[in-house]
Amino acid sequence: MNKLLFALFLFFIVSGSINAQSSINPDISLIGTFNTFTNFIKGTPEYGKLNFSDPEMELFVDGYLNPFARATANISYESNSFGVEELYGNIVRGLPFDMQIKAGKFLVGFGKLNTVHPHAWPFLERPLFHQVFFGEGGFNDVGINFSFLLPTGDVFTNLDLGIFKGSSMIPQTDSDAANRGINPIFVGRLSTFWSLDDYTNLEVGLSGSYGVYSKAYFNLFGPFADITDIRSLSYFYSGLDFKFKYTPDSYTVLTIQGEAILNNRDARRYDINGLPIIKRISNSGAFIYADYKFQKQFSFGAKYDYTAGIVGSEPTFYSLSNDDKNSTQGFETWFSYYPVEETSVVRLGLQHLFYSYGDGTKRPAETTIKLQFLFSLGPHKAHPF
Repeated sequence: MNKLLFALFLFFIVSGSINAQSSINPDISLIGTFNTFTNFIKGTPEYGKLNFSDPEMELFVDGYLNPFARATANISYESNSFGVEELYGNIVRGLPFDMQIKAGKFLVGFGKLNTVHPHAWPFLERPLFHQVFFGEGGFNDVGINFSFLLPTGDVFTNLDLGIFKGSSMIPQTDSDAANRGINPIFVGRLSTFWSLDDYTNLEVGLSGSYGVYSKAYFNLFGPFADITDIRSLSYFYSGLDFKFKYTPDSYTVLTIQGEAILNNRDARRYDINGLPIIKRISNSGAFIYADYKFQKQFSFGAKYDYTAGIVGSEPTFYSLSNDDKNSTQGFETWFSYYPVEETSVVRLGLQHLFYSYGDGTKRPAETTIKLQFLFSLGPHKAHPF
């Protein structure tokens, strides 16, 4: 059924482009990614072997509806299934106060990196704190975002304010987890862009997000009582991000980028009498990387990651973003070759993860080596800055 729907989608896109009466047809692009890897994690079936991952694909359809509005669709294929990664409309001009409006399903503007698709990253692995706090697909939700260009003179300052459905909140697997219900979440980002000189640019951003991430059952009179209460558990994310880019010529680019998140949330815990309570906890995550591109065809770089929680854990009231006891750190390095500009890239990367448990549990570090081939067919361009 999944494949049939995708085939029908392709048919209507192609036939619409051929038979369109308008002189403005949408841009259609295809991004393909192929990965092969090996790891040195004893006890896993991939240990020391050459492993081929299933190919991944993104189909972008993008274009102007009229001089004032655009529409974008991004259909993804990964893990042998199709899905709608993004589908939104965007009013880009004609509104008062230089306002823009985006509505639909899209990558939320918390931090700088989250709105950039993985094929445009210089590295291979999603930052660890993105995996823990946002999930494997990033902070992706359904809602509406209002963007304002602020009057700050020679510097470019932008304010984004959004309200979302909250479907990005990772469901907890605990037996005490209740239906989250209808509870919108709020996201905002204030960013400023400086052109330091003819070759150097810097962007700094502050982000925040608030809402209910889950609901839980609370038995306030002990495990044998029949009286239970359902309570909401809220969170507040605050974030800081920056991106520095130095481009002395068209063949050389140095990029340094980093982000940090502070998570303050309600957590379901137990008191000394064994009764469930709500406890406010805090934890954090961050990453920083540097990438140096030279001769227009080659680049290398390194990234350091830190996050609260153990990456890859099942989402519960005690793991991932609810974990204030354990942590994961990582180091990643890569070398990339671009045969012709950025229409294709071959990238070799190494990631080393090590874990810290609050109770003293020892876990060996894990190393993975990955070879990636990525191509871009069509007009879809790299994200600006």
